[in-house]
Order: sequence, then C-alpha cells, then structure tokens
Amino acid sequence: MGASGEVRWPATVGVIVGRDRELDGVCQALDAAQAGRPTITLLIGEAGIGKTRLADAAADMARAAGTRVLRGEADPTWRQPMELWRGVARAVGVEPSTDESLPAEVRRWDHLESLADALSASAPALVVLEDLHWADASAIWVLGQLPRTLGDAAVTFVATSRDHEPDMPRLDGLRRVSRVVRLGGLDVEAVGRLAALEAAREVDAADLHARTGGNPMFVQELVRSPDGSSVNGVIGEVVGRAFDRFDADTREALALAAVAGSACPLVVLAAAGSSAPDVLVRRLEPALAAGVLDEVGPTGVRFRHALFADAAGSLADSRGAHDRLAAAWDAVAGVAARAAAITHRLRSSAGEHDVDRAISVAAELVLGGAPAEAAALLWDAREAASGDRSELRARVALDLAEVLGSLGDLEQALTLYREAAELARESDDPVVRARAEIGADLWAAAFVPDLPRVRRLEQALAALPPHERHLRAMLLGRLTTVGGADPDAGERVQAWAAEAVAVARATDDPVLIAQMLVKQMITAAGRPEVDAGVALGQEVVRLAERAGRADLALAGYQRTAGFHLNRGDLAAATHSLGRAEVLAAVLPSPSWRQSTLISRTTLLALSGSRAAAVATMEEAARVGEGNTEPVVVLGVESMHRVMLVDLYRRPDARAEELYAITAKMLADVPSPVFEVQKGFGGWLFGDQAAVEEMLHRYGPAPELLLRVMTGDHLLRVFADTVARAGAARYASAAYRALLPYAGLLNVGGGHSAGLPVDDVLGRLACLDGDHEAAVHHARDAVATARAMPSPPLLVHCLDHLADAVERAGCGTDDPSALRAEAASLALTSGIERPSGVGAAPGRPASMRRDGPLWVLTSPIGDARLSDSNGLGQLARLLRTPTVEVSALELAGHLETPTAADLGPSLDARAKREYRRRLHQLQTEIDAAEACGDPVRGERAQVEMDALLRELRRAVGIGGRDRPSGSDAERARINVVRSLRRAIAAIADQAPMLGAHLEQSVRTGGHCLYLPPPGAALSWAVS
Repeated sequence: MGASGEVRWPATVGVIVGRDRELDGVCQALDAAQAGRPTITLLIGEAGIGKTRLADAAADMARAAGTRVLRGEADPTWRQPMELWRGVARAVGVEPSTDESLPAEVRRWDHLESLADALSASAPALVVLEDLHWADASAIWVLGQLPRTLGDAAVTFVATSRDHEPDMPRLDGLRRVSRVVRLGGLDVEAVGRLAALEAAREVDAADLHARTGGNPMFVQELVRSPDGSSVNGVIGEVVGRAFDRFDADTREALALAAVAGSACPLVVLAAAGSSAPDVLVRRLEPALAAGVLDEVGPTGVRFRHALFADAAGSLADSRGAHDRLAAAWDAVAGVAARAAAITHRLRSSAGEHDVDRAISVAAELVLGGAPAEAAALLWDAREAASGDRSELRARVALDLAEVLGSLGDLEQALTLYREAAELARESDDPVVRARAEIGADLWAAAFVPDLPRVRRLEQALAALPPHERHLRAMLLGRLTTVGGADPDAGERVQAWAAEAVAVARATDDPVLIAQMLVKQMITAAGRPEVDAGVALGQEVVRLAERAGRADLALAGYQRTAGFHLNRGDLAAATHSLGRAEVLAAVLPSPSWRQSTLISRTTLLALSGSRAAAVATMEEAARVGEGNTEPVVVLGVESMHRVMLVDLYRRPDARAEELYAITAKMLADVPSPVFEVQKGFGGWLFGDQAAVEEMLHRYGPAPELLLRVMTGDHLLRVFADTVARAGAARYASAAYRALLPYAGLLNVGGGHSAGLPVDDVLGRLACLDGDHEAAVHHARDAVATARAMPSPPLLVHCLDHLADAVERAGCGTDDPSALRAEAASLALTSGIERPSGVGAAPGRPASMRRDGPLWVLTSPIGDARLSDSNGLGQLARLLRTPTVEVSALELAGHLETPTAADLGPSLDARAKREYRRRLHQLQTEIDAAEACGDPVRGERAQVEMDALLRELRRAVGIGGRDRPSGSDAERARINVVRSLRRAIAAIADQAPMLGAHLEQSVRTGGHCLYLPPPGAALSWAVS
C-alpha cells in the first residue's frame, strides 16, 4: 500500500505502448474497488484500437497483485441470453439457471442476484468482459446493476465494446454508471515506439501514423510486412498484404467462410464450396499458418480478428455465396439448419415468401427452446421485409418484440411493439393489431390520462373476434389500467375490469385469471368492493400458487392486506403483509421488497412506531434508487413523509423539501392524483395557492374524483382538506360524495393512510352545521381507531370527538376525559397535539434496583426478581418509552467491532429452491383435494406452513434478507429471548403487569416500549 492507502499495482507483464493515461484510470478503478466502491471501466473504440490489449494489461496487474481475474465474452454467432457471463459464471460456480415461471423482467434479477452472491464471495476480483457490442440486453443490464448490488465488495469490472455495430444493444444506461474510456489512435511518438518493437529497420513514424490513424493493429501489420510501401486505404492495405500471399483457392475458401460465419460446420461449408472437407482444410491451412485464422475444425472456421473476416467477406460475391450456403444447409435436417438456410436466403434476395418462412421457423425455434436464435433470424427478416407490405412488417416486428421481451430486452421490445402497432393500424388482421396494441401499452402510465391510447385499444377490442379470449382479456386489462386515469371513464373501467375477469375465467388459464383479478382489485371502490376484494385477493393467491407464480401470489397477499387495512383490521393486514414479505424475500427483483417496505411503513405508522416507519420508508427509497424511476421513488417517499407529518404532527424538513420537488416535477401533469396530493401537502406546508387551486377545481363537484383510479382515496383526501381549510361552501358536496364510504379507513392503494372516513365526515358535518351527525361520525371514527388499535389515529379522533361534543352542547361523552385520554396516548406515542391542549400523564409505575433484585411497582401488579440481562434491557426500554433502541445497544455491543456478516441467510439458489418447493406443495394440496384425500392434503399443508415459518425467520421487515453470522443478528436473537424470559418471570408474580408488558414491548432488530391506547404507564426507572 502507498502512503495514500492505494495499492501499488505491479507493472504489466507485457508491453503496452501509448496508453499510460488509460492504464492510470484502470488502476484508479482497482483502487476504488479495494476501498469498497465497485466500478465499471468501459473501453470503447474501433476494431484493432487496443481495447483487448488494455483489458489484458489490467488483468496482468490485478493477477500480479493477488486479485482473482474472471473473464467473459460475447459471441457474435452464439447470442444466447447471458452468454457474456458464461465464463465468469462457470469460474465462480454459478448455476446458469433461472426460474422460468417468472416474467422476463423478474428473471434478470435472478441472474443478478446469483452473480452478485458469487462475486462477493470471490472478492477481491477483476471481471473482464469483452465485446459487449455482441452481448444481449439482459447481460448488459446485469453489468450495469452489479456495482450497486455488490455494496462494498472489492470487485471491479473492465468491459470492451465497439461504438457502432449493427444490431448492437443499447449501452446508454451502462454508460451512465461507468467510467467511459474512449480509445483513439496512438500519437506519432507512440506509433514510433510500437513500430520499433515490431521491426529492426527504421520506420517513418509520421508517415505510418498518417497511413494508420494510429490504430495499433494496423501499425503492427504494416510494419511486420516485408515491404513497407504505401497503398491506398489502410484496411485494404493491411488485409491485402495478409491475403496476397495466398492462392486463389485459399482466398475463395476464406471468402466463403467469412460469409458463412464461425458457427457453420466444416461439412456444410465444404458442400457450399463444392469440395470435400479435407480439401477445404488443405486450402485453409496457409491462412491458419499465417495467423489470419485462429481455428479450422469440424465445428467451423474462426478468424483471428473481425477485421480479417470483414475483409475476406468483401472478396466474395455475397449473393452467390449466400445462395450456395442456403442450398448446403437445405441438405441438413433439423430446425436449426432450416433457420440457417432461410437466414442466407434473407441476406441474398429475399421475397415475401422467405420472410413468411422466417416467421414460421422462428416460431419453431422458440418452441424448441432457442429464443436467441429466433431473435437473430427475425432481425434478418425485419431488414429483408423493409420494402414489403405493412402487415408483413408488423408481424415480423411483433414476433421479434415478443421474443426479445422473453429474453429480457424490454426496452428494445417496447420499441418494436410500438413499431408493430403503427404498422398494424393499416392491417386487416385484427389479431395482429390486438397483439401489437397490447405490447405497445405494456408499460403505460396508470395515472396520466391518454385518450388516444384508450381509443386505439377500444378499436382493437371492437375488431377482435369473440373466440380470441386470451387476447380479449389482455386488451380489457390494458383498458382497465390506461382508462383508470381518465375522469370520464369510471363506469367503463369498472365494466372493462369485470369483463376481463369473466373472459379470463373462460380460458381456464390460472395466470391470466390471477392477472385480471389483480387489475379488478385495483379498481375496487366502496364498502361492497372492499369486502369482495379480500376474497378476490385470496383467489389470486390460490391461482398463483397453483401456477407457481410467486410474484402474483405476492400481489394477491399485498392487495388483500390493503383491503383488510381499509376495513380497519390491522391484525389481518399485518398477517397478509407478512406473507407478502416472505415471498418478496425469495423473489429476485428488489421492486417487490420496495413495495412491501412501503406497505410496512404504513402499518408501522398506524401502529404508533414512527421511528420504525421512518427507517423502513428510507430503506424503501434506498432499495428503489436505481431500480425504479426517480420520480416514482421521490413521489412515494414524499407521500409517506406527508402521511407521517399528518399523523404525528412532527416537523420534517425532508418532507417539505420533497413536497416542493415533486410539486415542481408534476406541475404540468394533468392528473387528479397529483393535483389532490399537492393540495393536501399544500395545507400541511403552508402552500395556500395549491390548496385554493385544488378546492376551486374539485369543490363544486367532488364526486368527479371517483371516476379515476383510487378515486375513493382521493375523495377522502380532498374532503379532509376541505374540513381543515374550513371551506364551508364545499362541505356539503364533499360530505354527500364521501358518505357511502363511511366505516372505511380508506387507504390509497393499500399504502398511504390518513384519518378514517368517519372522522372526515364528522368534521365536514360540523362545518355544515349538522352537529348531531358530527358527533355520530366522530364516535364511529374513535371506535375504528380503538379497534385497530392505532395510537396516532385515536389521538386525533378523540380530540375531534371532543370538539364535536362541545359544539353540539349535548351527549354523554365528557370532552375533558376524551382530551385527557388523547393527551396520555400522545405522550406515550410521540404525537404532537395542537398547542393549548393539555397533556395528562399515564398512571405512575416504577422499576428500581434494590441490591441483587429488581422491584417493579404498578397499579396492575408488583414483582420482585433477581437481576438478569433481560430485566436490565427492559429497564432501558421503560426509561425512554416510545423510543426505539437497537438490539446491539441493548446487548452492550456498541463499543465492540461489528463482526462481518457471513452473507444473507438465503442466497439466490436457496430462494429458487424455496419457490419451487412451495409450488410443489400447493400442487400436492390441490391434487389431494381433487381426489378427496384429506390426510395427504393436511400433510402437505403442514409442510408448507413450516416452510413459511422458516422463511419468516430468515427475513426481516419488508422482505429484507437477514444476514447470517453477524453481531447484529446474534444480538437480535439473544435480546428477544432474554426480554421474553424477563417478561414471563414478571407474569409469574404479576399476571396483569406481565400481560401489559407482553403487549407493549416490541422486539426485533430495534426494540421499544409502546403501550396500547389507554393503557399507558408512566415509568420511573432508577
């Protein structure tokens, strides 16, 4: 290590000329990895410019310093998914399999997680990846995600790519997270030094630089030739000098081999050249000896460099060569041979028949498990069909989009879907049009109105034959999503959602039915729909488990949790979300963990644990960063911080900052969702203009909000703002519109929550002068909050009931008692109440040390116990009620170094096995039910329940992986155990006090004392 703490990287093993600055950059990347900052260095430049040589130099330095070097490369003739990573995966022992039951956009996270686990275990490591221009999009995406996923693992990446290559994947996203090094030509001095290494004779460096542009490969090839005279065109010069030494037969064989590609077997190549294989080998031997070829064997012919292959191909009559190769492939059996034959015909002189044939053969390849080969064939068909009728071009683009989507190239797939949709609008084929419109709307925004898109979907639906049930259900599902943002399409959206489910049921496809049920659940509004939504969610879970779709099962559990919460059943919501969190832990995509963390934030906030809610919300933002659109991450964090400010009345500068950012970002988006949220945030943060704008827009007819997706939630938020702003002229209309939702908590999408509907109705009724109704609604709101139980909701509802009773001037409730209860609860829950409202302490209790004993005294029982770790930890929690204390602190580990984690309890392979076994058990349960074997079904159910319990122990809140072997995890286990033992010992002497502590002490990675509403004790600890 140097004085600065950086590694002194050894000099390269070989000689590399003129790349000192670039080598310094590679050393800096290696240093960054050693410091816990994994980086990507992306070397970009033309063929022969020295990308591989520089990457080799990086590998030499890393290897000499004791860093493991792992290598992978893409193959232009074998474009399999994740081919770029095959060598790396083999070296680190990663099984190259994924869960095919999951959608492509989820499977790529499986690849990422497997590689991240293995690379972390292999650190320190340098990963060299070559020829990204031939890689598939999923492999590029995985590379771009790895530095963030690896955390502080000492791993760095050096990747090479050409800048412009036909059909190369998009590198825009990768460039944004990489240090891009563009390799240009060497300068005159470096050309002279390189030439001196290659030839003993004197060379004119300036002339050589002018002729080669400083391309190192061209310099070396010209200098190595026996005659250094100038020839026009440096590439032609280099290749000409290499090829001039061969006779006509060898040059012809090279030209045919270049057109055929390296994957063409020698026997097929020989047949195309009208020669025997051994004769062909003899013709190619001089090129092999001269270094133009790397390999001549039964599997094919490989050129030493792509430049040689390109130049050799230019020597051939390409149309004649393709025709001869097509004929040779015709004599070979199998779909792969048919694909090769049609590829050559497409490159020769394709007609519509050849394009049609390509579409058919591509379908065979997909069915045979070769989607990458199908994509390559369809790319050729797309180019060949450029001048054909639009319907044929639409079919090619559509099939190619579907194949690329299955391979995980989602961005390119969406571009092709849109291209197909444009072309299909001129087509008379309703099936092609329906498929194209479905694909083009795959990632449509759910909250921004798009009337032209809705009209296109409706037209495609109207033209589709009734028997095309699967496509019909998918179109209806798209309409449900896209139409949900249109305020004028509310009733039609409900009808589309219902019809989508009905049509899906007619297909007997469990995945399609589950998908359409999820869409119908999103449109649920009103008490009947909420009640029905619980049953729908449970059906989604059953269907998804039978189909082995853990992602859909998670969606079912999460939606069910939202419906339970909307009914005020916090316990049932917690149970359903817990199931969702388990599945989020075994699914590879972090989007599910982010989603469950968001839901958990709301439950924690309602339960009275503000600190835990803030921590969980911040973790959700971290998980979403880099994986979700920034505007979505910011919007979700803003919405939940606003929720916490509203529930706890605690100032939050970050919440105010995010409100200002998102308000500006979404200022021009014509969406009721954003407008209402902006107005409510405006009331909290003093933006009166935003409040007035919202009231003016929706005040006269608030029922219009019900026409958009989650409109019932928006209506509650709007009505709450009306009540808070004292906008009496809008109170009556808001009350009438909101009244059908009485009894609900009304949670936006199962995530963000506010005060109960009845609380809002009570304040609106009071504003409108109906004090009797105000008291009635306020009592119902208190009952809802108390039953949950939710301390922050109950504090506000009690205060509002006291206000309503005072204004009514009658009733059996005592406003002073209501406010006293609210004050006591606010004190123990950390809730700020309006100034001027008195606070009442909880009932006094004490816990004091008396020699070797602890003495507890309270109104509900006394106890004397011998000192123990658990009692000391309990005293720490009682000393600071409602304040979370980490298990590490309670265990006394803060002053000692934290042991390194041994990694997550579940690696990527284990998660796949858990998903597979859960699917097998559900299949077993279904089979047992079908044949009336309850014993068999019960046995499978017992194992499934045990498996879910085991998973629950392996994951934390929000589906987070719990690390194994760390101090934090050991502390959590030991503290939970000791606290439970201490509380059980107290319960032996004072059962009521033990029950109170059992209910009030929350344990986990962080612990706290948080008593239920109305049961607070004010502890004096000494």
